[in-house]
Amino acid sequence: MDAVEKARKAQRQKAKKMNNDDENVIYTSFFENDTHILEQVASHASLASHQTDTNVFVQYDKRTGEIDKIFKYVDEEKTIKPAMEDLVRDKASYLPSGVENYGETQDLVKEIKEYFNKYFEAPKEFEKLLPYYTLFTWVYDKFPSIPYLHFMGLTGTGKTTAAEVVTSICYKGIDAAGSITIASIFRLADQWRGTLFMDEFDLNNFGQESYKAALSFLKAGVSDKSLFRVEGEKKRSVTAYKVKSPKIFTSETPISDAGLQSRTIVIKMNRNKRVLPLYRLDDYHTQGEHLRNKLLKWRLDHLDKINLKDIEHGFTELSKVDRRVQQIVTPIYYLSDEKTRKGIFEFVKEQEAETKRQRRESYDGAIFGHIFDYYEKEHSQPPLKYVTEQLNEEREAIGYKTKTSEKKVGEIVRKVLGFEIKRQTHEYISIIQVE
Repeated sequence: MDAVEKARKAQRQKAKKMNNDDENVIYTSFFENDTHILEQVASHASLASHQTDTNVFVQYDKRTGEIDKIFKYVDEEKTIKPAMEDLVRDKASYLPSGVENYGETQDLVKEIKEYFNKYFEAPKEFEKLLPYYTLFTWVYDKFPSIPYLHFMGLTGTGKTTAAEVVTSICYKGIDAAGSITIASIFRLADQWRGTLFMDEFDLNNFGQESYKAALSFLKAGVSDKSLFRVEGEKKRSVTAYKVKSPKIFTSETPISDAGLQSRTIVIKMNRNKRVLPLYRLDDYHTQGEHLRNKLLKWRLDHLDKINLKDIEHGFTELSKVDRRVQQIVTPIYYLSDEKTRKGIFEFVKEQEAETKRQRRESYDGAIFGHIFDYYEKEHSQPPLKYVTEQLNEEREAIGYKTKTSEKKVGEIVRKVLGFEIKRQTHEYISIIQVE
């Protein structure tokens, strides 16, 4: 074998080894097994520059509580390495740089509240809730369903500033303002699984073709369900995405979809009544980094202590509230102190009224409302004829001239709402489950 052939053989072997090595490497920002938790952090070098070779993990030993920084972790035959993402290089993701002691949880909550109050003015009823929402994002993966956060207001009300400041200390906050396609947002949520911030968010901006995909993405993102998309140009294939993660968005108008609205905590922003910083300078970034470090330590301390067995059926004091509303507030309620819980309970009643209003305003929601009202009042199965009559009276009162037939209402009841219709001496609706 001549020298050239030897060189070629050596090159092929090297390439084969590199391919095998790549197959055994997993790039991720989070990893957990029975003994360790790994969380990707940004070193001070990467915070100060655009270097990408300084990505490291904070390694938490569940057995001893010891915390170290490592560049990689070997788990059986796989090597776990920090994600080599443009998000880190371009500072589009807010990462801790390590861990710091935070004292007691209430000390951390107080510090978060002061940080928020310094840079934006939230409605009074949300000042106590927002720090607990922030805590929740750092342990969201322990809850089966999660709420979104929506800052709504006209230009000049500070909604974008509020959302940016909150996102800056949420778990792996990601500024997705530049992700103009639904495909890029899918990938961001699936690969990073952090808190996604979308400024001036409007479902209609995606266009007719992507509207349903965007809506499905947001609805699926509150639970552990996988979302499937057919992708590819020449060779089409089905790709499964895990898109569950907290999401924060801003807009001038309410969310148009009643189902998505019911999964969201809406904060209506008003013009500031006090003087706030015009610019966010170095102190803002430094304090944000310290808070992220403390929140990471809080996550590591509490991740394995969260036990939802005790509230499997929810909190007793929330049991009479609409189930969807319960689902969005329970994670924050679980983490909150007694004083904050009282405020949340007041918010819950407002959210329930808003959810019912949204249902009324949508066509299928109006039908659902009449079914639910009859069932609550009469404790029996509502006749389809009655529901149709109530719907037509309601629509006529707000200007609709065309009446809806029982057949059309029946189709919505079966196909959209998922209720069963049976015939006896007269036709009535058999309600399987009211949510």
